[in-house]
Amino acid sequence: MANTSSWTRQAWDAALPIYNQILDHPFIKELAAGILAPDKFDRYLAQDELYVGNYGRQMFELAELIPDPRQHDMFYAFAKEGIEGEKAMHALLIDRFGIDTQVQPSQVTAAYNAHTEAAIRSGSKEIGLAAMLPCMWVYNEVGLHILRTAAVEGNPYREWIQEYGNEAFTAGVAQVLELADSYAAAAPEDIRERMTSAYIEATRFEYLFWDYGYNG
Repeated sequence: MANTSSWTRQAWDAALPIYNQILDHPFIKELAAGILAPDKFDRYLAQDELYVGNYGRQMFELAELIPDPRQHDMFYAFAKEGIEGEKAMHALLIDRFGIDTQVQPSQVTAAYNAHTEAAIRSGSKEIGLAAMLPCMWVYNEVGLHILRTAAVEGNPYREWIQEYGNEAFTAGVAQVLELADSYAAAAPEDIRERMTSAYIEATRFEYLFWDYGYNG
């Protein structure tokens, strides 16, 4: 977790009520316990398959907004490894559960993709990164939470849990958080405020995404 004075710490605190709602959501609780109804997971993963396709493209577009070669290469490598890992996990679970991924985007999926797309189209690496951050950071924290609180052995969703709670992903997220903090520290106040707004809105979409999986 970022230090108490950093932008990421402040942004996390600002969106903390939404994160707590996520942890309390029956989708997360039942997935952690391995008792989530397959049809709910199917609906969620079919939408996530659509979302990740767009998110992967947007991650690489965001990388091109980063002028520093070292930072660009770090972010590009994290994006490439993360998307490849997610796609492999998706493929395994799609096959296991026989999930039909030929679906239309839900209103939540479409709106979330539009939110991150607009942030990147702004041309601001700071705002673009802030909007993209919850999909990696919130997922990482949820994965770590489940690993601490659930029995993964025998859980039909264990690959999902392990993907977002593994050490490599956690280390990569930590690097991206440092990058976000360095951008925020050098940015004027109005950009930091827009970063925080973009982050909070994206965190709200994370909650709605799981809620759609559970409730349709």
